[in-house]
Amino acid sequence: MILKYNRHYKLFVALFLMFAALIGLYTSFVNNGEHNTFQSVWYQLQPSKERQISSSDNIHETKKLSNKDVVNKKNVTLRRKAKLLTNTELNNRNIKLKFETKVQTGKGNTTHIGNSKTKSGKCTKKEVVLSQTQMPITGLVSFPGSGNTWTRHLIQQMTGLGTSSVYCDQRLRVRGFPYECQLDKSKTVVVKTHNTGQFKMFSKIVLLLRNPYDAILSFANFKAGHTGHPTENVLIEEISRTFDHRLRWYVSLTRNTTKKFKGPVHVMQYEKLQTNMPRELKKLASFFDLNISDRDIECTVQLQEGNFHRLTKEKKHLELLRAVFSKEKLVRLQETARYSEKMIKNAYNINVDLGGQTEKILLQGS
Repeated sequence: MILKYNRHYKLFVALFLMFAALIGLYTSFVNNGEHNTFQSVWYQLQPSKERQISSSDNIHETKKLSNKDVVNKKNVTLRRKAKLLTNTELNNRNIKLKFETKVQTGKGNTTHIGNSKTKSGKCTKKEVVLSQTQMPITGLVSFPGSGNTWTRHLIQQMTGLGTSSVYCDQRLRVRGFPYECQLDKSKTVVVKTHNTGQFKMFSKIVLLLRNPYDAILSFANFKAGHTGHPTENVLIEEISRTFDHRLRWYVSLTRNTTKKFKGPVHVMQYEKLQTNMPRELKKLASFFDLNISDRDIECTVQLQEGNFHRLTKEKKHLELLRAVFSKEKLVRLQETARYSEKMIKNAYNINVDLGGQTEKILLQGS
């Protein structure tokens, strides 16, 4: 009986365990199916934070790659532009250097300064400019009436560079000397002065000399303007009133230049500039340390008159000199010429003739 009961009990326990196992499997299957279905629907319907993060990760990575590509492309473009800009800047710099070389001035310069303009084989007036580099400030020193303005015209035509003045004459500024009032004198090739008081500003001096007979007469002519011709009576009155003062002025310019100025001095005679202009211009260009072509010299000679050179007939000019200078004045003018010549000889070992043909003719007839 007991054995039979034990057998039934074991069978019952086995069946119960099997039933329980089946129920567990079924429950697990159902629960898992429902969870997966719910999870799938929830994922599709809910804009959950997790889903956004998950989706944005891919987008972010794509954007990251895209931005990187864009940056790389921009960098390549910028590098290309920078290279182009660098090349452009270098080209511009080379062009600028070539231009500056053409107008380069100063010691040791052997570069040609501009070309004379030509039209159908003819020379035309140059448009003068300022020097692109600083030049030694060079005084163009002369007694009034010695051809200072005309000499400036020749220098501008020869070099293409502007000249200036310590006086700032507005009439000259608008009539061919645009840099007459230029403040930075180092950008002009010469600076006009009739006074030794400005010597401290100069590194070099061109001392322009003219025989005192014509210089003092020309200074009297100045009363009627740069190109005017006053009457004989006006000239006689003017010269009689100022003769002594102007003789002292004439001598003091040469004396102060030879005695007080310590820099280089180039002595140039107005009369020699008239009679042998090419040679005198070449010597002047050498003193400026500028390389001027033969064509520029040739064109300067062709265009020598400009707006400021008085044309007078020789016979009429001599008659005027005899009218305004008495015998006594002629003797004093002769003494002044000899004294000035001696100072130039002693200072620079240069022989100058400040009487010339004019003095011979005047004294022979006295």
